[in-house]
Amino acid sequence: MAETVVLFEHAGEAIEITTTDMPVRFLFVSGKPLGEPVAWYGPVVMNTQEELKIAFYEYRHGTFVK
Repeated sequence: MAETVVLFEHAGEAIEITTTDMPVRFLFVSGKPLGEPVAWYGPVVMNTQEELKIAFYEYRHGTFVK
């Protein structure tokens, strides 16, 4: 299975998806940039490395989801 990421950086009115041989499944995500720093490790995304350390500490101690 081929995996592809497409990033559209300019606003448009429509996106058309077509296939020739096989059906396609895709995830479409849209939004404005937050303009904030991004720090990630595995599935966890925060703004700083310090926030990541806190998140993993909380995860290990069962308090991550509040």
